[in-house]
Amino acid sequence: MNEENKVIKIFTMKQEFPCGPKSSCCGPVGQTEEEISELKNAIEGLGLKVEIFDVSDFKYELLYPKVLDVLEKFGWGAIPVITVDDELACIGQSAGINETLAEIKKKL
Repeated sequence: MNEENKVIKIFTMKQEFPCGPKSSCCGPVGQTEEEISELKNAIEGLGLKVEIFDVSDFKYELLYPKVLDVLEKFGWGAIPVITVDDELACIGQSAGINETLAEIKKKL
């Protein structure tokens, strides 16, 4: 399969604060709409098709067992989970979009 037919899937959720927005016990989980959009646009800039899945209403567990396994092991802190043709490419917040793109390129 050539690169132009590869599908990048981003499993994420809108940012929320499980313990409340001013809580000091834990930080937010998920990404802001801007972060999700920026990541999607950067990946599409590589000429790749991108699909986004909201894991907060996860109906895909039978279709994507690798992603479900990551979420069960690491919890919501593991998102975003990014796959290249259903192969795990990276999980969690990276140091930046360039690092995420580098991991995706390794899987191409």
